[in-house]
Formats: sequence, C-alpha cells, structure tokens
Amino acid sequence: MLKHNICVLIIESEADSLQHMQELLMANPLVADVESAADSEQALLKIIYSNPDLVLMEYPAKGNAGKELIKFIQTKLNFTTIAFVSRSKEYAASAIQNGIYNYLLKPVSKEELEKIASNVHLIKQNNNQSRINQIIDKTPEKTRLRFQTTKGYLIVDPEDILFCKADGICSELYLTNNRVEMSYLFISQLDEILGQFNFLRVSRSCLINQKYIRKIYKSNNTIILSSEGEEHEIKSSKLYTRNLGKFDI
Repeated sequence: MLKHNICVLIIESEADSLQHMQELLMANPLVADVESAADSEQALLKIIYSNPDLVLMEYPAKGNAGKELIKFIQTKLNFTTIAFVSRSKEYAASAIQNGIYNYLLKPVSKEELEKIASNVHLIKQNNNQSRINQIIDKTPEKTRLRFQTTKGYLIVDPEDILFCKADGICSELYLTNNRVEMSYLFISQLDEILGQFNFLRVSRSCLINQKYIRKIYKSNNTIILSSEGEEHEIKSSKLYTRNLGKFDI
C-alpha cells in the first residue's frame, strides 16, 4: 500500500448502492481502504477512528446527526473531502449551502468515482508534502564541517567536538564519542573555523567548546569539560580564565 493512497468512508443506507460503490473503490489502485456506515450516527462514531480522506455521504443521510457530521468534518478534519450522493439533483443547492461542491448521482459511475478519487489523492499528496516542508522549515539545519586528517577526511557536527589541542604542526580533535582525530590544521586555523560555533580559545595551544564546560577553577586556571560521564581537565591562561567569569562557580 502506498502511503499516499486514500481511505474512504461510505455513508449509505441502500445495500445495492453501497456494494456498487465499494466494488468500484476497491478496484481503484489509488484507494487503500473502504469503510462504511448505514446512517449518520454510526458514521459519526466511525469517522473519529477512520480519519478518512474522502466521505461519500448519502443525502439526505439516514439518522439525526447529518448536520453534526458535516460540521465535525469541516471543523475537525480539514483535509477530508465530502461528496454528496443522491438519486436526484434536487439537493445540489443544499450541498452548496453546506460548502460541499462534490455531488454524485446514483448509480455512481466508475468515471465519476475515479475522478473524485484522483482529485482527493492529489490533495493528499500536496498536503503531505506541505507537512513535510513545514517540518523541514521548523527543523534547524545541522552544520557539517570537513577536516583533513591523518586517516583521510572527517565530517563532523561542531557540537560533537569537545576541544582541540595543538600538537606540533597538527592539532588533535577530541570528540564526544571518545575518539581523537589528528587534523592537518594549526590551532589558529581551527580557531577561525570554530569560533562561530561557541568555541573559545583558552590558551595558545587549546580551543574548547563552551557547551561542555562544567567547572572553572581560577586558583589554578583549570577548566573541566564533561561529556557522557567523561571529564577532561584543560589548562588555561590567566587572561582566558578571567574572560570566563560568567561560568564562575
């Protein structure tokens, strides 16, 4: 079953008409599921659980909850399409007054049902894509940095770097998963790259991610970083320690 295939609820009291629509819908590859109800009260209970994309509603519907059913769908199920099904056109005006613009005559033809199913299928595809776009828009885009290392290339989120330490002409990158990578960049070059991601230079040879600061000892210019239960002791200069006053304990 494709995720965009539609679910249909038929509200129909005539057995022959119900069977006819069920057979046409089940033969349609765009339809995933077909539910049915004999009257508006039964439909009102069923619709809460079935959440259909299309409601084929006999009109006038049997039962006393027809108006409540229409109102419920229009106010609570914004992406559900309603189509009135009737034996004559005399209720077409009533359909429009209810804000319903799909009107089918019994016996419903295969072509008419395929057309409305196709339209509802397209609406569902567009709505699903709209929801996906909204999620994407609300999800902050993760940053990935690429560093050349002694093993090849490292692609990493800046948040996964605890601190960087100079080691001759290279720099060690200490990562949150207890890994250490050796980069061919000077600590000054890493400072330029990581400075915009909440990193702070605490000495000539060390750059730390402020996110992981847990303790600062001004007496001996020591900074404690912590991640996943592991602590790292970083030596700082007096000048840089003073700049970390906001983290004082």
